[in-house]
Formats: sequence, structure tokens, C-alpha cells
Amino acid sequence: STSGSPGRAMVVIEMKLTVILSPEPDGGYSVICPAIPGCVSQGDSLPDALRNIREAIQLCLEVRREDHLPAVVETPEMIAREVEECLRDRAQEGLPMTIETREVDLEAPVAA
Repeated sequence: STSGSPGRAMVVIEMKLTVILSPEPDGGYSVICPAIPGCVSQGDSLPDALRNIREAIQLCLEVRREDHLPAVVETPEMIAREVEECLRDRAQEGLPMTIETREVDLEAPVAA
């Protein structure tokens, strides 16, 4: 599908974004992308969770583009804050302090 304003050229760039995976007590993983507020997903296995968050990121980027929001910028501070929040939440819930970060590769169309 093509989106964007008529006459506005789109190019595809390669992006890498960090995601945080948290094992769920009943199995599977919840996963978030700190660089995109509200971008969350889950999966029954690690590959499922990574595939699902990649899809969620693509959808979030599409909405941001349509809403003319600024480009997504990831910073180490942003990741560190989110890791700390995840660990604090897990401690409060009595869950193991086990989370994982991964980098996901994706292609994102941007205005040329």
C-alpha cells in the first residue's frame, strides 16, 4: 500500500530499534519498543514476540508518518529508563529480574 501526500516521494531506509522482552509468568513474552511510546506487543515464543513487535513498529511508524509526527529517535538514556521501569515493575510483581533487549531490523518508508 502506498501512503503519503500526492507528489511526495517516499524512500525506504533501513532502521534498527531496540526492544525489551519480558518473560510472562504463564509463558510467552511481552515486548516493547521504548523509542515509540505505546508500541507494545507479545508472543507465545521469542520468535513470535520479535515478529509481532516488528509488525507493531511498522504500524506505529505508518501512523506517525500519516500524522506528520517527527522521526523516531532512539537514545541510550531512553532505553536505560525503560529497562529500569521494566525491572521495577517485575520486582513489584514478585517476578524474576530477567528481561532481554534485542535490536530489530526493519525497513521504513520516509518522505524524500
